[in-house]
Amino acid sequence: MLDEILQQKRTEVAELNEAVLRNVRPSTRNLSYTLGTGRSNLSVFVELKRRDPHGADLPEDLDLVALAAQLQPAGAAGFVVATESLFWGGSRDDLIALDRHGVQLPIIRNDFVIEELQLYESRRAGADSVFLRAALLDDAHLNSALRVVASMHMVGVILVHDASELERALATDVPVIAISNRDAKTGEARIETTLELAPHVPASRSVLSCFGITSAADVARLREHVDGICVGTALLCAENPVALLGELATS
Repeated sequence: MLDEILQQKRTEVAELNEAVLRNVRPSTRNLSYTLGTGRSNLSVFVELKRRDPHGADLPEDLDLVALAAQLQPAGAAGFVVATESLFWGGSRDDLIALDRHGVQLPIIRNDFVIEELQLYESRRAGADSVFLRAALLDDAHLNSALRVVASMHMVGVILVHDASELERALATDVPVIAISNRDAKTGEARIETTLELAPHVPASRSVLSCFGITSAADVARLREHVDGICVGTALLCAENPVALLGELATS
């Protein structure tokens, strides 16, 4: 899967117009303010995606804008938008649509960033942050990407899967650590990954636990260790996503 995604990303990057992309407005929706630090209040971010490559059947023809409009006043702290096309079925058009339809909460782009131009593309499409995958970027590129992100008033987020990636992320000045509960090789989701890694993150940085969170029981286990969670499939498949959001936020 990863090799196919990276091949597609290289093709997409080659088609980007550098002169156009670098002319962007700075972000005004502050992820750090929304997420906070100190593990005292739990923020629930909603993952918006069109397909789940890990086996779940999502409703067909999801209206991501309508769902965001429904969940924004119901207590969502922000949105994580999957824009990868081959396996998640998304595109930057999903970012643009959310931005143009008045989403007031921070938007994080979830994609596979391999080049600086993708950061400018993300901001131009309306993202306020981007997942920088430690597995894809070496230390020099992580630090360079964080500088570019900060120059657009976006908030840096590094996504990690294990202790070695966390150590590298903490060697940067990134304000937000996103911990993926999904194994990058097997696709298996274990919230124990967050429980193992989060205690090693200083309280001065925010922790966002991502993927594989499906129930109030999961949230109860995570609550004291993180500042926020990212929930996708469970909310997208729920008969009453507003009710489930409220249940998760108060668990």
